Amino acid sequence: MYLLGTFLIVTAIAMALLAVGSYAVVIRQGGSTPLLYGRFGVYASLGAVVMAWTLMITLFLARRFDIEYVNNYSSRELDLFFTVAASWAGQPGSFLIWILFGSLASALLIKRSRHFEPYALLVFMLVQAGLLTFVLILNPFKPLIDPATGLQLTPPDGRGLNPLLHNFWMIIHPPVLFVGYALATVPFAFAVGALIRRDYDTWVARALPWTLAAWSFLGLGLLLGGYWAYETLGWGGYWGWDPVENSSLVPWLTLTALLHGMLVQRIGGGLRKTNLLLALMTYVLVFYATFLTRSGVYANFSVHSFVAEGIFEGLVAFLVLLFAGSLSLLLWRSRDIPARGLSDKFFSRDSFFVLGILTIVLVALVVGLGTSMPVISAIPGVGHTLQGWMGAAFELDDGTLMNPQAQPFEDGRFSLAPSFYQQTTPPLALVAVVLMTLGPLLGWRDSNLSNLLRALRWPALAAVIATVVAMFISVRDILALFYVAGATFALGTNLVMIQRTLKSGWMRIGGYLAHVGFAIMLLGFVGSSAYATPDTRLTLAPGERAEIFGYEFTFNGYQLDENDHGVLDFTVSNGERTFSAQPYLYENRMMGMTITAPSIHSFLWYDLYISPAGYDPERDQARPVLGQSESADVGPYHVTFLGFNLDRDDMAGGSDLSVGARLMVRYEGQNYQLEPLVQIVNNTPSGQQELQYIPADLPGGHGAQLTMVSLDPGTRRVMLQASGPGMENLPVTEAKGVIAVSVKPLVILVWVGATLFLIGGFIATLRRYLENHALLAGVRPRLPRGWSLGGARLGSRGVGR
Repeated sequence: MYLLGTFLIVTAIAMALLAVGSYAVVIRQGGSTPLLYGRFGVYASLGAVVMAWTLMITLFLARRFDIEYVNNYSSRELDLFFTVAASWAGQPGSFLIWILFGSLASALLIKRSRHFEPYALLVFMLVQAGLLTFVLILNPFKPLIDPATGLQLTPPDGRGLNPLLHNFWMIIHPPVLFVGYALATVPFAFAVGALIRRDYDTWVARALPWTLAAWSFLGLGLLLGGYWAYETLGWGGYWGWDPVENSSLVPWLTLTALLHGMLVQRIGGGLRKTNLLLALMTYVLVFYATFLTRSGVYANFSVHSFVAEGIFEGLVAFLVLLFAGSLSLLLWRSRDIPARGLSDKFFSRDSFFVLGILTIVLVALVVGLGTSMPVISAIPGVGHTLQGWMGAAFELDDGTLMNPQAQPFEDGRFSLAPSFYQQTTPPLALVAVVLMTLGPLLGWRDSNLSNLLRALRWPALAAVIATVVAMFISVRDILALFYVAGATFALGTNLVMIQRTLKSGWMRIGGYLAHVGFAIMLLGFVGSSAYATPDTRLTLAPGERAEIFGYEFTFNGYQLDENDHGVLDFTVSNGERTFSAQPYLYENRMMGMTITAPSIHSFLWYDLYISPAGYDPERDQARPVLGQSESADVGPYHVTFLGFNLDRDDMAGGSDLSVGARLMVRYEGQNYQLEPLVQIVNNTPSGQQELQYIPADLPGGHGAQLTMVSLDPGTRRVMLQASGPGMENLPVTEAKGVIAVSVKPLVILVWVGATLFLIGGFIATLRRYLENHALLAGVRPRLPRGWSLGGARLGSRGVGR
């Protein structure tokens, strides 16, 4: 399989380079023959990538654990869906599925780019060849080799998929995100083609549907990731400002700015240089996100990061090439790009779109700065200086925020804690709300202020009522009240525009519907984060009850579900309804980690969020269970388990196998070394092997003993039994279940708003696709006026978004 898989990857690279070379000849000399070769290279590369991806999936389904990648991310316990999902859980698989979507996009682009085909496809296939090179280096088809002997291994089972990824949304979240990444290549390729051709307007019409699609899929990927975090991770929210989350958010923000800039250019011809810069930098940021995630720089700062796996230098080189090449090309053509003035009227869409673009780019810069801090602070001599400067204003993460047991960096490296973003982004987002409120009501070049004020009456009244209601329900924070007023105002004005625009056809409401969704999301953000109750811990023994937030919690004990995963079993009641809450809390020995997942109960206006915080099993002083280096009190003795002692000489000599538990016992200020044993002995009369427990005498001369009654070499844990005088009535501590409970108001608005937001994006994508299709066919665009696919001609009265 190694040879076949490697051959397919090399073939895909070769065909991509064939397309690059052929399209270069077309650009330089023209001719139909090199054009055919270029198209053949695109299609052949797609075929090779499809076959390579199919082979990889087949290896996972066949459970070929003799393949290193399959062994690292799969196991026999996975069902069909998670076995397939495991194929993109690691670096080579995720690169390959990204390339697969890119290859599909490149094939579709052939018939949808016209005169831009050789320019756009040359750039696109050059990027594809670069990404395929990373797959070749990582190679998902490598056999599993024993490093000691150099022989190929065939283990009976694999290491398995991270249990945190055993979630429905994780099956579709990464592929959707990679669709967005792949589609973001298209506006980049068109922008490079526009600079080479000196055609600074046509590319916008060609690239707009693809840009909308990239924006929609990348936004959907972020939404699915947020929902997964809320439902599975148990950190109490849907957005934790994790560096890896942020790295995907930044290119989505620049895509948002690019979309608005493209609309300005289509209507009035302005912002040519701005749009080219945004298109180029968006893909640079996509790959920068890839570099941050896969280079290992986030190893101590994020739960999502990959290990570099030998591609760090390649990632840096590719990123520098993208950035330097794009910027150099733009600077080279800069004087050649004609400028066209925008409206000089403040109350115009031109002005508000420009202000909106500046605001969005500023948010992207702030988030990008915080996200890049581990890279910036790693520059020699920079980290310690920045720590002193930024530490005076913001909370810093020295590498211990994610894991308090980790050692802080001493070379100056640090990241910014989530509070940095919570302090800096809300004021900027409020500016965007104001622009989103008035912008849709304005004309492109100028506006009638009397008509504008008349249109604002009802939305303004709704905003006042919403603010007053918020104050009555104890919303006191000034910024939160501004958000309630602004979001309600924006919701109203965009609903007004939807009502007006529907007369011209439903396909023209996409942008306004996205604004409506964003306004609803903002209301959800305010309610579910700013006014969520603080996490309140409950610690209960089995049968104990406690009341909080109007609910009574009864702990039923620690249980195992049908998959032998541990849950804290609670019965929750508020007098009207009773339900079971079972947050997950168990140790996954294969992955060497503790798995937690919250229990969420959604009601109309709030979620009851129950997150596991710990479980203390019943502790019998006479039967302590200890991990290596752990201690416990047994009556007057303080016992520490130092580790196991395996007598290998006896094993080699054919004697009885003996395992000892090395213990340090402190008694009356003195330390004593003890070692109770478990021996496997042969019973001569029966011929069977038996376990023989040999206790160790405790100091003090009282006749008390410690016996090792159970051991687990995998987790290095041991159970001891104390016996003898003084050990009969030692105290027993009851088991305790610990949960963190909070109430999150209006979470439903986050999900409803995000759904409308994305539906609006997909409607806009469909509209621009149909318009572009008509443009390529040389006919006037026609959009459906009702709900059928036939419809009236697109009129000339303004352009909706």
